[in-house]
Amino acid sequence: MLSFSSPVAVRTCGRARQSLACPLVILLCVAPGAIVSDAFAQAIDPAVRTAAAAGPVRVIIELRLTPPFKPEGELLSPAAVEAQRRAIAQAQDDLLASLAGASFSVGRKYDGLPLMALEIGADALARLEGAGALVTRVSSDSPRFRQP
Repeated sequence: MLSFSSPVAVRTCGRARQSLACPLVILLCVAPGAIVSDAFAQAIDPAVRTAAAAGPVRVIIELRLTPPFKPEGELLSPAAVEAQRRAIAQAQDDLLASLAGASFSVGRKYDGLPLMALEIGADALARLEGAGALVTRVSSDSPRFRQP
């Protein structure tokens, strides 16, 4: 039986520590990037990519809020509703500032929802793709159902 104070146990533990060191270092280097990129993961509708390559396209942008958006009926007070609306307005302003100089126009800014309707070109879509801290989803704003 080996005791932890014996030279054989120390050599065995040393080799085990060395064999685990490389995978642990790799995991520590890769995992934070994966966590950060997952935290800012986006969903961009493939139809938007295709349409933007051909010209301007209408889109709905879902904004990322911190703390996450809650329906106003679930908020505990009028002050909480107002605070969330201010956060939405700030996120909208931040997104528009990030698009400055790109080809886009604002269709609508929503007061109580973390959404914006925009018409964007390919350069604005590229900026939206890089705005993961601000944007959760980019969806097509084309009418799916025609009303009579």
